[in-house]
Amino acid sequence: MFRAIPKFIVFAFVLFLYMIVSLCIYALCLFKINRARPFLTVLVSYVSRAALAIIGINVVQKNVTSQIPDHALIVSNHLSYMDVFIISSRFPTCFVTSVEMKKTFFLGQLCMLGGCLFVDRKNRRHIHKEVKELTFALKHKLNVVVFPEATSTDGAQVYPFKPPMLQAAIDAHAEILPLCLNYRKLDGESISKKNHELVFWFGDKPFFEHALALFARKRVDVELSVLNMVEAKNFATKSELSIHVHGLIQSHYQNIT
Repeated sequence: MFRAIPKFIVFAFVLFLYMIVSLCIYALCLFKINRARPFLTVLVSYVSRAALAIIGINVVQKNVTSQIPDHALIVSNHLSYMDVFIISSRFPTCFVTSVEMKKTFFLGQLCMLGGCLFVDRKNRRHIHKEVKELTFALKHKLNVVVFPEATSTDGAQVYPFKPPMLQAAIDAHAEILPLCLNYRKLDGESISKKNHELVFWFGDKPFFEHALALFARKRVDVELSVLNMVEAKNFATKSELSIHVHGLIQSHYQNIT
C-alpha cells in the first residue's frame, strides 16, 4: 500500500487543478452547461492522460476501422471507472452516466464538473427528454459516450445492451463508433478470475477501497479496439441497432473465465 500513497497525493493534486479550471470554464461560459461542455471535454481529456500515467495504466489502441469520425456516439463495454480515463484520453468526449452517480459523494461532483449527461435508469418517465439532450450534443458535434450495459461488469461477457440511449444516434443522424475494452495484464500477470476484482469495479465494492488497492499496483495493460463505424440511419429501430453494435463489441472481447 505504500506505493499507493504518493500516487494518491499526485492524483489528488491533479484533480484539485481540474476542479479549479473547470469552475473557471463554467464561470467564463456564464454557467451555461451547453456552452461549457466543448471546453470541458478537452480539459477532461488532458486530465485523463495525466491520470493514466499516475496510476500506471498502459493503453494500446488497435484500429479496426480505417476512418474515425470527427464526432460520434461512442459505445463501449464497461468494466471499471478507469474506462472513463482510457476513452477520454483518446477521444475528448462527454459521458452519459446515472443520476445515482450524480448523487455519489465526490464522484458526482467530478461528473458534473466534467459536463456529463445524466439519465435516470430507474425511472423511464424522462427518457424522451434525456434522449433529446444526447441528440442535441451530437448535433452540436460533440462526442458522447454511452455504456449500454448500464453498469460496470465482472467481465464474464459483454452483457446485453439497453437500447434507449442509442435512439439519439438515429435522431441526430449520427455515426456510432464502437469501442471494445480488454484489460490484459495486471503487474505482468494475465487478467483472470483470480485477479480481475483488483481492476474491475462491480457489485458492492466501496469505491475508495477499490481505488486504493488499484493504486498500489505497478501497471495495468489495456487494449482499446476501435471498431468499424456504424451508420445509425441504416437501422429501423434502436433495438436492431443495439443488437448489431453489441455483436460487434462482443466479437472483439475476450471473456474473463
